[in-house]
Amino acid sequence: MKKLVFIALLTVTATIVRAQAPKFGFKTGLNLNHVTTNDEELAHDLAGRTSMHVGLVADFELSKTWSFQPQVLFSGRGAKLAHGDHSDVFAFNSLELPLNFVYKKDAAKGFFLGMGPSFGYNLNGKIKEDHESEDIEFGSEEGQIKRFDVGLNALVGYQFSNRFFVSSNYSLGLSNWNNTSASTWRNNILGVSIGYFLKK
Repeated sequence: MKKLVFIALLTVTATIVRAQAPKFGFKTGLNLNHVTTNDEELAHDLAGRTSMHVGLVADFELSKTWSFQPQVLFSGRGAKLAHGDHSDVFAFNSLELPLNFVYKKDAAKGFFLGMGPSFGYNLNGKIKEDHESEDIEFGSEEGQIKRFDVGLNALVGYQFSNRFFVSSNYSLGLSNWNNTSASTWRNNILGVSIGYFLKK
C-alpha cells in the first residue's frame, strides 16, 4: 500500500511539473454509498447510505485533449444495517483525494471522461441507532476500522462554456476497512456533482 501511494505521488509530481498553469474550482453533490462484504448474512441486511460531498478541484492542462484533475473532497460515506423494525446507520466523514486523468475533445466545453486512483482517510465515524449514537473506533486492531483506503475512480461529465460543469463518478473500493481478511468491508461510491471553475 505504501509503495502504491509513493508511486502515485511521484506520478502526480511529474505531471504537475509538465503541465501548464492550472485553473481552480469547486464542486458539490450527492454520494450514493454501497458497501460490499464477503459475509452473506450481513450483505443481505446492508443497504446504501446517501450523503454529500464538497471540495476543491484543479485542472492541469497536459495537451489539447488531456488534463490532470486532482480533487480534495470532504465526503460522507457508510451504510445502513437492518435490524427488524429499524436500521443502524454507520456514518463516516472522510477526506478524499481523487487523482483523475481526463480526456476532453474540446478543452473549452463538451463531454469529458476520466479515470484514476482515489485515496481516502476516515476522519471520524458514528454508529447511530434510533436516538442514540456511539463513536466508531479506528486503528489496526481487530474490531476497529482502518482510517486509510484506496479506490479506483471513473467519471464522465459535461463542461459548459460558462465554466460550470456537471459530472458523475463511480469509486470502486479496493481496500478492506476491517483488520481481518475473514470479514471484508469495501466502500463504493456513486457520485453526482455540479461544479464551477474560476477564471483562469
